[in-house]
Amino acid sequence: MARFDYRAIDAAGNLAGGSIEAGSAGEALEAVRRAGLTPLEARRAATRRTLRDLLAPDPGAAPVTTFTTDLAMLLKGGVTLADALRILAELEPRRWLRALIAAILADITAGKSLSEALARHPKAFPPVYAKTVEVAEAAGRLEEALTGLAAERTRAEALRRKVSSAVAYPAFLVVAALGVLAFVLLYVIPQFETAIAGFRGQMTGSALLVFDLSAAVRAHADLIGSGLTLVLAAALLAGRIGGGRGLWIGLAARLPVTRPIVAHAEAMAFCRTLAVLTGNGVDISTALRLIRGVMRRPGAARQVDAVTAEVRQGRRLSDALTEAGLMSPHVVQMLRIGEEAGELGPAAARVAAFYEVKLEAALGRLTAVLGPALMILVSLLIAWVIISVMSALIGINDLLL
Repeated sequence: MARFDYRAIDAAGNLAGGSIEAGSAGEALEAVRRAGLTPLEARRAATRRTLRDLLAPDPGAAPVTTFTTDLAMLLKGGVTLADALRILAELEPRRWLRALIAAILADITAGKSLSEALARHPKAFPPVYAKTVEVAEAAGRLEEALTGLAAERTRAEALRRKVSSAVAYPAFLVVAALGVLAFVLLYVIPQFETAIAGFRGQMTGSALLVFDLSAAVRAHADLIGSGLTLVLAAALLAGRIGGGRGLWIGLAARLPVTRPIVAHAEAMAFCRTLAVLTGNGVDISTALRLIRGVMRRPGAARQVDAVTAEVRQGRRLSDALTEAGLMSPHVVQMLRIGEEAGELGPAAARVAAFYEVKLEAALGRLTAVLGPALMILVSLLIAWVIISVMSALIGINDLLL
């Protein structure tokens, strides 16, 4: 038994919270539901995490997707769940995934359902995944649900690679520019200091700035290196703890250039998850509770909580979204049409596909503009350093002549 902190909505539509002892997050949510509350989330109470826990890598998304696809294929072929897991464990070359499959198989052999076994490994199988499997097990359509999950995860991973590629190129240019500038200041500029000795009074302000900057960087090279290392370590640690990504997304949501990208990604994530869950028979209140964990922008989770409370009171999802201001009017209108036609899931899927296209186009435009802009900036920076040094040397040569 472990202690879980929970958030829920009471009968009056107010947010409530507390802690409860349970064997898993699913059991904690069920206990909260039996208490007459609508659970939003249940998380294991914070415990001391070692440095090894913080630095341990999360399970890879792609191997889990492959596992999902292979499991669905085996089940469709008539293989029992336990035998399918044994086969996958024997064929899996990755030690961590083989151990994970073995742990799931042990839980199933002990009498747990697949969804309960998956819920014990939230890093590999997020709550949306486990809940979809739970509903599919009850409906007797586990193979179809796993196939759908694999398809959605494959689509999400492809989009994630596109986003990483869009970010990687500008980041490479920035790192390359800083590296070139550091090399010039540390190794090139010092070669000319002997030549300018005694002529600093005749040098231009730009040239003096370059030589003074070089001297300052060399004098504090150790301190600068240590500072950059600490900043990098702090960023990695923040990402491991979980707050770093939210801070970056919150910053991007405020910048004019990146605000549309964050909005498109948020709309796509909300609608895609809603489509997957409702398409597999998950009720709207539970779907919203799970969607809450998908939203990464700071403040979005509170907006989802407000929407959940309104839906719990009997309001339509589109009306609750409008009042909370979570989604754009276009998204709300498209979902309203789906609600009125009794096809909320398909409507959400169409909206997600539409915003996926818009997100890819926005990323393409950003990369097309940002890459050349950074190249021009890097070129101007290096040109300024070279021109400043050469003008100083030419000026000294004129004085000597």
